Amino acid sequence: MPCSKARAAPAVPVRAKAHRGPSNGPFCDGPVGIEIRITNHYSTKIYTTGSPVTGEAIIRVPRDTYFDRVAIQFVGVAATRNYMTPEIDKVLHHFLLLDMPLKEMTRLPSDKFLRAGETYAVPFDFVVPESLPIGSCRQRCEHPSVREHHLRLPPSLGAWGDRDDACPETSRVQYSVAVSILQKTVFSSEPVSVLRCRHEVNVLPVYPEDAPLDVRLGDKKGEYKLTSTKVLRKSLVSRKLGTMTVEAAQPGAVVLSADARDASQVKMSFSLRFTPVERLAANLNTDDLLHDATACPSVQSITAKLIAKTYYNTTHMGAFPDRDRRHELNFGASLYYSDTSRAKDVQFSSTQEWRVLKYADGSSAWALDLDAVLQLPLDQKKILLPSFYSCILSRTYTLRLNLTVGPGRNNITLSLPLQIIVEGGMPTVSQVLSGVAGLRQRDVALPKYKDHFFAQRCYEDEVDTHVPAANVIIM
Repeated sequence: MPCSKARAAPAVPVRAKAHRGPSNGPFCDGPVGIEIRITNHYSTKIYTTGSPVTGEAIIRVPRDTYFDRVAIQFVGVAATRNYMTPEIDKVLHHFLLLDMPLKEMTRLPSDKFLRAGETYAVPFDFVVPESLPIGSCRQRCEHPSVREHHLRLPPSLGAWGDRDDACPETSRVQYSVAVSILQKTVFSSEPVSVLRCRHEVNVLPVYPEDAPLDVRLGDKKGEYKLTSTKVLRKSLVSRKLGTMTVEAAQPGAVVLSADARDASQVKMSFSLRFTPVERLAANLNTDDLLHDATACPSVQSITAKLIAKTYYNTTHMGAFPDRDRRHELNFGASLYYSDTSRAKDVQFSSTQEWRVLKYADGSSAWALDLDAVLQLPLDQKKILLPSFYSCILSRTYTLRLNLTVGPGRNNITLSLPLQIIVEGGMPTVSQVLSGVAGLRQRDVALPKYKDHFFAQRCYEDEVDTHVPAANVIIM
């Protein structure tokens, strides 16, 4: 299928069998073949929104080879697999495919023949886009906000080497620079790749902070819990002391650094209300209330666990998988993989003492406000990924809190939704190019959305696209 003209196919995830292709290194076919050299690249480098991906493809052929086109593309592929069905279901979704303009191919022979023993260097310039084009998600969605999230770039999944990203083996998101030499044959109307290579890169896109969730109306039962009430006792067989209600505000988004090595603190606020059982505050005078304030239960400790959930499906997810929905648009139950971190103590403090709250019905209760700060665990073995929702993959975070209250050390549990985003401020391509001294002027048109060629159809054996078979994700 020619790539010289941009076309958009219906955004249906690609069903294909996994193919074992060449290795992921820059040299895919030894000294003779294609070598992809990315400028200032190293194995642990992380690219984000606006980051330039520039370099050149070095082509060496073992014999004189005719070609119709050399395709250099920046590719984003998501893959999921479902082992719960009688026949293993696999799906590939090519959500991003940037094709270099043809004007960059002027360094290739005009007679369309690559000579043996010759070395051809073809430059490429890509930019990690801010979002995907509308054509990448055309399936039915429950709400416009769902489609808006689907048009955001997902981060790389399962591609971080020794660092654990809490992703199951059944889910992958990969970005790579793919180079393929295409040749037309009499046996097929579609160009055939006679030589190919790919170079994988890791991407952490920048997302804006979302508004707080409406947990009461849009939450799946039991997923999030912002308020919890418990009857306090000194021991299991002692009489009731009163009722403690703890309400937490949704914390702001945690901001990751561009290299995912640092993260901002999680700032939380709690509102505690204690109602004694035997007497109501309305029956006591002010002096008695002030005297009894010292007998109010205290918060002994707060511990937190971070739960990362990766939702995946082999069909389009038209609704947020972590929330309740009136219309079932996920075309089957979404599978998920959960990873829980170790419990960590939370530092908390209160700027004031217990105070009296009087309600309209004449009853009274004690109230106290707490502020807490948590630093998420980051090390060389684990990496935090930003929260995201895409067509077949999603990642959410839940902060599971346990408050130990009162002399009986009663436990009160809360589950707060937590969003993780990546900080912006990365230099743009124009800033990078302008900062290079002595860089000659180049009339290079960077790939735009109109240059995209999307292959998002269902196939049984092969993916009908100019992306080389080596780019198919192996799981």
